[in-house]
Amino acid sequence: MENPIVELKGVNHTFTMGMGQKLKVLSDIDFALYPDEIVALLGPSGSGKSTCLRIMAGLLKPSDGEVLVDGKRLDGANPWMSMVFQSYALLPWLTVFENVALGLEPHNLPKAEVRTRVKKAIDLVGLEGFEEAYPKELSGGMKQRVGVARALVMERPIICLDEPFSALDVLSAETLRAEILNIWLSKKTQTKSMVLVTHNITEAAAFAKRIFVMGTNPGHLRVSIKNDLPYPRDERSSGFKSLVNNIHDVITQAIIPDTPEWVPPALAGTSIETLPAVPLNELIGLLEFIAARGGQGDSFAISKELGKDFGQVLFLAKAAELLDFVDTPKNAIVLTDFGKRFIQGDVNVRKRVLHEALKQLKLSQLLEAKLREADHLALSIEIVLEHMREWLPNENAQAVLDTLIQWGRYGELFGYNDDTKEIYLDVGQENA
Repeated sequence: MENPIVELKGVNHTFTMGMGQKLKVLSDIDFALYPDEIVALLGPSGSGKSTCLRIMAGLLKPSDGEVLVDGKRLDGANPWMSMVFQSYALLPWLTVFENVALGLEPHNLPKAEVRTRVKKAIDLVGLEGFEEAYPKELSGGMKQRVGVARALVMERPIICLDEPFSALDVLSAETLRAEILNIWLSKKTQTKSMVLVTHNITEAAAFAKRIFVMGTNPGHLRVSIKNDLPYPRDERSSGFKSLVNNIHDVITQAIIPDTPEWVPPALAGTSIETLPAVPLNELIGLLEFIAARGGQGDSFAISKELGKDFGQVLFLAKAAELLDFVDTPKNAIVLTDFGKRFIQGDVNVRKRVLHEALKQLKLSQLLEAKLREADHLALSIEIVLEHMREWLPNENAQAVLDTLIQWGRYGELFGYNDDTKEIYLDVGQENA
């Protein structure tokens, strides 16, 4: 095998949040990209995919570990990489031609060379005739083509694609995916390899020769899957469907494992669960959706029917499972009797059931105990955040607290007064 063109060795990364909280987002990342391959980083939101990409591109320095480019340690921006972002990142006052040419400005190239390179990149992405158009005149798919052209015009060996199709409608995304893949296969550019960050399993299977499935808390490389299916890949073929199903299984196990992680008996009563950052209305919507279909459904089929990211459906299922509203055997999501009681009740019954479910969570119990010790059964949000950081040191305390407040308000367990910035124990009368 040839030598890797980019490597991440023992990379760890920690962000410092407000109030000095340390949030570890990447753990022990070992990754190598070789010439003439597309690699996908696949995983749910919060698994550190984009952080990996930014470290690889030299836009972010890792807290620990190193990045090697052609065997040499990277210091600063990676000169071998260009980026295509999720947002179009176009300057509205510049034309298509000028937006594509923007990346070449620091290189002080002759005007004739700039014109030749820009025209070639614009032609490759199918935007010839739109050179003088402004972004406001373009559709979403055309704007993203400008972003791709801007990456191609740099003539670098590696292009990083950071969820470049997620903002597009289904048809535009499918068309642009096929065109980018064809550009790479044609070998008409300097691009030797690509790194794709995505949460779309089918997209990863269609593009990549190797698929790295990432886990969360903190982000880590869970497994590498080799994909030897020939290009162009037929999504209807048995081989493609089998690959997609295997990836589904890996991701499902990463988010809602059948067998929970073993906890020593001495710590079993003290383990504190984290809360997925899931809006309550979406969680209720999932339960209603399942209830309307006989009380159970396949998670993959549900995500497709709802038009939601598969990972987001699993996070909703994880939240529902945490509240004992569903069970998740294999790829199924099944309403429990407790969940049926919740979903079949009126709003007051639902509040009582959620109140009961929240009271069973260790995190709720800890917060309730702190509030009962406080004057007027209330604490400032900053004090509560300090407790959250102590209880869940590797989590985003603000996101967990926001979720707990939202759920607690509906379940009439906790309340929040935005005027005083206090969280209080709901005992039937709101604090003034």
